Amino acid sequence: MLSIFPPLLKANRASLWIVLGIGFLWPGTSFSQGYNSVIITEIMADPTPVVGLPDAEYIEIFNRSLQPVSTKGWRLGTALLPDSVLAPGSHAILCSRNSAPLLSRFGRVWGLSTFSLANAGATLTLRNAKGTLVFSIAYKDTWWPSNRRNGGYALEMVDVANPCGENDNWRPSTDPLGGTPNKPNSVTASNPDRNSPVAERVEISGESQVTVYFNERLDSLASSQTGIYELKGRSIRRSVIEAPGFRTSLLTPDAPLLAGQRYELSVGNVTDCAGNRLKETTFVFGLPVTADSGDVILNEIMFDPRTGGVEFAEIHNRSPNFISLKDWSLGNVRAGVPGSFKTIATRDLLLAPNEFMAFSVNSTVLAGQYPTERSRTLLTLPSMPSFVNEIGGVALRDATGKLVDVFEYKEKDQSPLVTNAKGVSLERIYPERPGNDPRNWQSAAAVVGYATPGYANSQGAGRASNDDFVIEPEAITPNGDGIDDFASIRYSLNGPGRVASVRIFDLQGRLVRNLVRNQTIGTDGSLRWEGQNDRGEIVRTGYYLIMIDSFDSAGNTQQFKKKVVVVQP
Repeated sequence: MLSIFPPLLKANRASLWIVLGIGFLWPGTSFSQGYNSVIITEIMADPTPVVGLPDAEYIEIFNRSLQPVSTKGWRLGTALLPDSVLAPGSHAILCSRNSAPLLSRFGRVWGLSTFSLANAGATLTLRNAKGTLVFSIAYKDTWWPSNRRNGGYALEMVDVANPCGENDNWRPSTDPLGGTPNKPNSVTASNPDRNSPVAERVEISGESQVTVYFNERLDSLASSQTGIYELKGRSIRRSVIEAPGFRTSLLTPDAPLLAGQRYELSVGNVTDCAGNRLKETTFVFGLPVTADSGDVILNEIMFDPRTGGVEFAEIHNRSPNFISLKDWSLGNVRAGVPGSFKTIATRDLLLAPNEFMAFSVNSTVLAGQYPTERSRTLLTLPSMPSFVNEIGGVALRDATGKLVDVFEYKEKDQSPLVTNAKGVSLERIYPERPGNDPRNWQSAAAVVGYATPGYANSQGAGRASNDDFVIEPEAITPNGDGIDDFASIRYSLNGPGRVASVRIFDLQGRLVRNLVRNQTIGTDGSLRWEGQNDRGEIVRTGYYLIMIDSFDSAGNTQQFKKKVVVVQP
């Protein structure tokens, strides 16, 4: 597919060359039937209550090509468009026949025999007379902020030069009428896509198909021609970018996959609609097996998120097998009764052995509030059960509807050492012990940001027989050359819920850095000192003492003394 077309250019066409991601179009060449030549630029899915426009659903289409477009035989979904011509740079409103008179004062209106827009979201497709896809968009009600979600405001495309952009390229109208039918959009701005696509996960459909999911639309033509998929132990016989979303790649291996075997798939040289190229990504997967009791458990819960944050629930696969989460569901617990279950996946979503997966309604927000350099898996669900702050619970059901784990929490289950529990998750300590025991849960450590969505808990069961802190390396050269620029203070503790203070002194006993002040730390982790004092200055060459004081909620205290050498260049 030709995935990038320039917006209408007011220039002498005889002297114009149009650069495309796959080559050149010479002066006068028509691409009026091509992908993204005509696009949807405005969606009024819920006109009630009326803000300023008539009480009528509509979409706006725009010819962003340099050629007139005949719409004879074109269809929006199954609805036939009129036999007309859309001039370069012109708009048209599409609505139901009954609504056409209400919108006629705004310019060209095409009333269709069948036309309906779902408030919650839908996939809209525009196809030419040959049935070739020209444009598609899958909008959702979450694209409207909460103060615009009750109706009366259209969604408008921000940058028509970025037609493959999704929620990042659509905004509610800022026009006083609530929309701009047949006019330039009120939210128009430059909004190019400069981010590389990401391969998010792999699913298996039977023994002969592997599906790779991406976080944005791909250039289906370029990706089909140049995309590289390498499956160890198999060859990929066929790969197809699935329309109309262009966010999934369907792979067919040359031989069926075998049960009980781990496979490794490398994905590379895939591009999005803007030409950004994916960094090579590797997935490990296998045919799923039915989970036994206790294989998949609840592992972390965020019931009182930060302002602007989202609730999340995390699960953990304790088994050595791949497990499909198809038809599994998450629920809440009210007055001791599990309910409000929301489906996790309707297709084979794989949970790898010994891996973690966190669910929320917005993985982007979750990742932004709890950044980490650790590899992790975050999944956005269309909806989540609501978790009450004071007292509630989370429940997990398998594909048969069997309740496999429950955790009923209270706000007071948070550590007494945590002064403000907002934005602090509860983490499971011992995977093998009952999930519905508040003594088996602990507040996430402060040093990891108070939550660990999608990866191992900070307060997991301590594996060390004795508490220990190790400094690596013991000599650092903080000159920014990437070699021994900082000291890692690695720790292994035999119990959760510890609080630590880490101070650094010079040989004269003078305090140079308060690295950590009375913060909760996990059972396994690390801190880092970059050779700076409290003013952010690199300290002098010499020996430094790292003093570590820790205590728990019972008042038990310990002190550790370690040394490190700083060498100035």
